[in-house]
Amino acid sequence: MRAPRRPRGALRRAVLVLVLAVLLPPALAGLGALTGPAAAGAEPPAVGDEPVAVVLGGMTPRVVTADGPGELVVTGRVVNRSAVPVRDLGVRLERGAALSGGRAALGALSGDESSQAVRTGFTEIAGVLAPGQEVPFTLRVPLVGDSARSLALAGPGVHPLLVNANGALGSGGATRLGAVRLLLPVVGVPGAGPVAAPAIGRAAGVSVLYPLADRPRRVPVVPGAPTLLADDDLATSFAPGGRLAGLVDALGRSAPAGSAAARSVCLAVDADLLETAEAMSAGYRVRTPDGGSVAGAGADAAGQWLDALRTQARGRCVTALPYADTDLVATARGNLTDLTTAAVATGTRRVTELLGVTPVPDTVWPADGVVDERSLADLTGGGTRFLLLDGDALEGGPPAGALARLPGPPGAAATAVGLDPLAATALAPRSGGRDGGDSTSPAGTSGALATQDAVGILALRALQDTPDDEVPPVDVVAPPLDWAPSTDEAGALLGAVDDLTRLGLARPLDLGTLLGGVGPTTPLPATSPSAPADAVDAIGETVLTRAGEVRDRQRELLAATERDGVGAPSPSDFVEPLTDGVLRSLSASWRDDPAAQEAAIGGVERQIDELRSLVRVVQPAGSYSLGSNDAPLLLTVENRLPVAVRVEVVLEPTNGLRTGPLPVITVPAFGSRQVQVEVEVTRAGQFAVDARAQTPGGEPLGPSARLLLRSTAYGTITVWLTASAAVVLVILASVRIARRVRAARRSRRSHRHRGPGPPTDVMDLATRELQKR
Repeated sequence: MRAPRRPRGALRRAVLVLVLAVLLPPALAGLGALTGPAAAGAEPPAVGDEPVAVVLGGMTPRVVTADGPGELVVTGRVVNRSAVPVRDLGVRLERGAALSGGRAALGALSGDESSQAVRTGFTEIAGVLAPGQEVPFTLRVPLVGDSARSLALAGPGVHPLLVNANGALGSGGATRLGAVRLLLPVVGVPGAGPVAAPAIGRAAGVSVLYPLADRPRRVPVVPGAPTLLADDDLATSFAPGGRLAGLVDALGRSAPAGSAAARSVCLAVDADLLETAEAMSAGYRVRTPDGGSVAGAGADAAGQWLDALRTQARGRCVTALPYADTDLVATARGNLTDLTTAAVATGTRRVTELLGVTPVPDTVWPADGVVDERSLADLTGGGTRFLLLDGDALEGGPPAGALARLPGPPGAAATAVGLDPLAATALAPRSGGRDGGDSTSPAGTSGALATQDAVGILALRALQDTPDDEVPPVDVVAPPLDWAPSTDEAGALLGAVDDLTRLGLARPLDLGTLLGGVGPTTPLPATSPSAPADAVDAIGETVLTRAGEVRDRQRELLAATERDGVGAPSPSDFVEPLTDGVLRSLSASWRDDPAAQEAAIGGVERQIDELRSLVRVVQPAGSYSLGSNDAPLLLTVENRLPVAVRVEVVLEPTNGLRTGPLPVITVPAFGSRQVQVEVEVTRAGQFAVDARAQTPGGEPLGPSARLLLRSTAYGTITVWLTASAAVVLVILASVRIARRVRAARRSRRSHRHRGPGPPTDVMDLATRELQKR
């Protein structure tokens, strides 16, 4: 049988595929050769698509000095994350020109790699790296010398540094497969002599805010119940090697008492975290997904961490954060001025109590360092004198001396402390470059060199010249509240302050020292704050409304409570935890997380309901028999709260029952009391009525009790009906008697006309009957 003829078009396509299969690989190889080290302008892979990951393990020195080592040593590893082998893998260093100022530094931090002045040769580290495999590397590059074999440093400055991994992916040609960027501060060239230090008093000031905070973890519970946490992450964070434990350890290692670093540091502490640690140390529970709870595992770690922090805080500058990092912009927008005041006052008071130190007075670091006009007015009205604000949120940027005067009445205007926005960027997590490059940064991680960029910014500020007629600059470095460096990396940032101070390039001053000489009449440049829209609207209107409602219910409950004897809890001790719960529900930690906001305020609402349920009218065992229309009802009110409560008993409106004046009684803590409720019954029979307790202001308390009433009394209606019936009977009897009398009269008249007849008179009949007997 003859085979079918293949269409001519299909034959052409087959030939074309064959030709491409033969010619395309060499073409791709040639293209790959162009994208190797000689093709610097080739398009790199997109961010997040790096075939290999470059993970740095260390760098020595972190700050290049004249008396330091003469070579830069960088260690790390390269991991093949692709699905194909990597061939001819090599690593090299690339150095950019010294940064000329803040704008250039911001570009370098954002990943601008357009000006790599020096490129060293590649060091091959693997001939073939299979998928999933990793290989370590160590680069040793002289700091001075020929640009082909060294970084060719010529003078002080801060340089962008790129660790570049090149290789051939699969069958392709050599190209950049991954890179890490960071800053290299140079304050002296080895062999060239030290940098001339500024005159005494003219060096740049360095102040470090050292945050010790975490997002709220406590779940609202009724008084006397064990502490309940939403999760047990703090057990890990407090334990050796954990985030919070590492931050405290770094203080002791890298900023001991008397060091330059210690003189620059001010601890920024959240009282909610301190209270949580103290509560955990006494034993606590952790909520489970099914609504139950299990014992927490971090009691010992929490107690040890709190003791270590108390030791480190002694003699240091300390500033108190708003309690639970309350979003003060949100409380102002919700007209919750009292919560703004409570957040500031509670944070300061409890940091004082729990650490045994006196925080810098009248100073507030609002969430993200931003305020708007309303929150500024609320804070200054509450006595705040100093606000730590993001420099980018100040008109004209951060002032040279870090201090500026905010709008306000003469002599009462608050002072802004401008936080360095470049340092904040250097400490924040960053991934790919702004130009779409494939470089990453270790900043904002818990890995090695996470604080290297911040060290570079410190050096950049220290190397800037200050004219004699200007205020010496002050650099206030403020890491984010959830800062998570390792102990070594936190220590590296503090150690840089020591190095710069030793060289005379920086003068350490803590926040208390910076603010110590500032008074209402101190001449300062003027500035105005601004808050970005996403910060103003971060907490939803619904959550703010519910928070206001909870606050009103809390006030009513507080007004109804009394201290029950000497030594007993005061009403404020009992109700204040409710305020704490509201503040935690308005924490800036929940920004951009509406579900968490709703859950947090919902927990406070449930706590209010649970507290209300502990004061109730006891359900009677039987029914009430009322023998009169004004018999009182004897009810029992139970109080299971640790404070005395003033209570009214209210009967729900019921047909046939009226209540007299409502008595206000005081029910002792963990006790009960009987109360007589005057009622007036207007019907007989059996019926039910609901009785409930409420505060004198009308806030409902516990659940209602159902009362069964049996009434045998004649009420007003019954008496009226009886009297009416009696009148009707009298009328009927009178009518009948009148008829009989008329009939008798008619009979007598008839008898006189006809003679004697039968007696008709009743008396006559009775007389004759007696005579017969």
